[in-house]
Amino acid sequence: MLELVPFSAATYWLNYAAHNASAAGATMGDLERAMRPYLAHVEANRAVFERAKAVAPLTFDGRAAAVPPDVTPVLLEGNPIWCAGWLAEGERLAAIADGFRAKGQNLTAADIYRRASALIAYAEWTMLLSPEKYKAFDRGRELCLAAIELSGERFEAVKIPYQGVELEGMFWPAPGGGRRPTAVCFNGLHSSMEWFWQVGLIRELNRRGVSVLVFDCPGSGTSRFHLDVHMEPETERYAKPAMDYVLSRHDVDPDRVAAVGCSFGGYRTVRAASTDPRYRMCLAWGALYGIKPAQDGGEGSAGMNGLDARTMAWFFGAKSLEDIVAKVPRFTLTPVIGELACDLVVFHGAADMQVPVAQARQVVAEAMKARSTELHVYTAQDGGEQHCHLDNVGTAMGHMTDRVAALLAA
Repeated sequence: MLELVPFSAATYWLNYAAHNASAAGATMGDLERAMRPYLAHVEANRAVFERAKAVAPLTFDGRAAAVPPDVTPVLLEGNPIWCAGWLAEGERLAAIADGFRAKGQNLTAADIYRRASALIAYAEWTMLLSPEKYKAFDRGRELCLAAIELSGERFEAVKIPYQGVELEGMFWPAPGGGRRPTAVCFNGLHSSMEWFWQVGLIRELNRRGVSVLVFDCPGSGTSRFHLDVHMEPETERYAKPAMDYVLSRHDVDPDRVAAVGCSFGGYRTVRAASTDPRYRMCLAWGALYGIKPAQDGGEGSAGMNGLDARTMAWFFGAKSLEDIVAKVPRFTLTPVIGELACDLVVFHGAADMQVPVAQARQVVAEAMKARSTELHVYTAQDGGEQHCHLDNVGTAMGHMTDRVAALLAA
């Protein structure tokens, strides 16, 4: 991973977010312009950033070091500077895309809207809880949907029932007739369902003949921003209705349905497949056995997801830090992993700083009833050693979608 901002436990998220945005369509030129204001902030406070690097280094072994209190204020001051730069560059690109759209150059406009949507989405990911976070979410989504529309790619808008509300979703049919194998995708903590299109997962699965259902799981995307639905530890409460929808379609092969999840979706997908025998296979794109309390110098991801305690409480629907602490133990695969009976495929980065690779090994080891198991750990040599390979996702994306297609075809 490139050191775009001086590496430390406090700046890991910024470096990672830039690589992640590149995977979602932003160019290096886009990122350079978006980061320019923040890099000026770094230069103005170089001694502080170098101190953070010295005392809270990134070791890329899944262990997060504590950031000294005297460093924290300068780093927090930089958060709005970072976000403002990304928002401004996203809007600059959106205006350019508007011009091409007005001239009827829809494919060119679609590509630029995609880049703009990635920048604004990743600005929102880094924002702390505020009205601006809501606005950025809606704007990034608006631009992404414009990119999809103008690209000529088509999906069907769907609704998944869950506890008295309807979760928004998209069904992307694979080309060809008849009943097709299908993947049900579970998004991560930050990401919305459109993210699977931005990074190319939908396209690669469709190319391999696999239809795709994506939807905003509780606590993510429109579910959190529009419906005020928070994270739910028992994935099966919404995974089973999603499967019911898929099986109601005449163009889905009921014997060839996969559960696919990325990041926190790696927890969701394994839990879904463990509690519903109708899944033929399960892909955890970044496994997560459970949310573990972060400890200084120990396993965990304190501050590594870019969020403060107040924003995390919002995702969890918690009213206090104590409430979060009480909710966290419920997010675990322990009660269900032993019942997973389908094919299990796990992809993980060897230097994942958000979820240590030990959790991926634990998921595979405890899936004792699985029909088959695979663990693919990507190293720096392979490319994609970070969380969900999003520092360099190209090789892993093809590899993962190949495995889904092959196991659903078997």
